[in-house]
Amino acid sequence: MPVIPTHPMTTPDPDVLRWVVPDGLLPFTGEVAHAPAMLQALIDDGTLKSVRVDGGAVLTLLGPGHSWRTEGARVRSALVDALGAPESWQGDASAHEFGPDDALEAAARQIAGGSLGSFVNSHGGALVVRSVHDGVVEVAMEGACDECPAAEITMHARFEHLLRRRCPWLVEVRRVDA
Repeated sequence: MPVIPTHPMTTPDPDVLRWVVPDGLLPFTGEVAHAPAMLQALIDDGTLKSVRVDGGAVLTLLGPGHSWRTEGARVRSALVDALGAPESWQGDASAHEFGPDDALEAAARQIAGGSLGSFVNSHGGALVVRSVHDGVVEVAMEGACDECPAAEITMHARFEHLLRRRCPWLVEVRRVDA
């Protein structure tokens, strides 16, 4: 079984770790009702109070009386094992189905709102994700980007490159009018 890449990130709540996982790996977003055996055992024994899927991440909340220092390695091992069987995860009644276009849109919006978006904004422009369908992401280059000759380079060489690294099923990035 291949090892699924993951890494933890802290959150404002010291009891919650955000485990970054490949975009589109898990088929839903929301609270986990049932997870593969090793991870489910940590929920059942109270090590984890809850597990939530959030796009390209899994949020784990420690149960009372537990610490990341003592439980971190165990949680990582259980999570990596569980990620090897994404079809075995089940969301609770409030969870939402999360398909490839949903994952692509979430990643595109995150990239456009992150450091690349800040770079574009610093030049008086904006890169805005307008729609995602069938693997095609439509973006508008607004403000100073509208007439800028470098806008196409920013859109393809930077935005599309970053998005394709995260979502290899990307078909195309298309520019649309603002």
